[in-house]
Amino acid sequence: MLPEPIQILLQSHNQGIPFAPFAKPVLAVLTCMDFRIHLQMPENFAFVLRTGGANPEPVEPYLAFSVARMGIQAIALIGHTDCAMQYPDPYVLNHLPAEEERIQHYRAQIAALAIGEVKLFTRRQARRLEERLGLPVVPLLYRVEDHHLAALQAHPLEYAMDSMGLERSL
Repeated sequence: MLPEPIQILLQSHNQGIPFAPFAKPVLAVLTCMDFRIHLQMPENFAFVLRTGGANPEPVEPYLAFSVARMGIQAIALIGHTDCAMQYPDPYVLNHLPAEEERIQHYRAQIAALAIGEVKLFTRRQARRLEERLGLPVVPLLYRVEDHHLAALQAHPLEYAMDSMGLERSL
């Protein structure tokens, strides 16, 4: 069963069920910075952090701080379809009017931050965050095609593959 804040998010977003404003946030949402993601949720319900590919690595300290400071009950890690950070083209950065040395630096960083297959990445990062923060972290997928939000179910082979250190898209 999903934690109550995740159920509220899914009901509010997918079904348009209205909820009264919350006194303080009960959920932290970590999602991609993609402009196509529009989450519908109650007022004061969640902290929302956005980062390329919904990759928690660059913002994990901020996430930990907001969770601890506000007594957050759960975290929603939301990947999405058609994510540019799956296999980013670092040469897009050639369009920046910056110095070549700076562009090369950004290219290396972007290549290192590639997430690969969205569903697998989101599920793995949710497990990692849950272990590190000690809170329920639920992996979700936002479909930009129809704006539907759905829980990602664990693939039965993932846990075994993770324990063996295998990187394969399921």
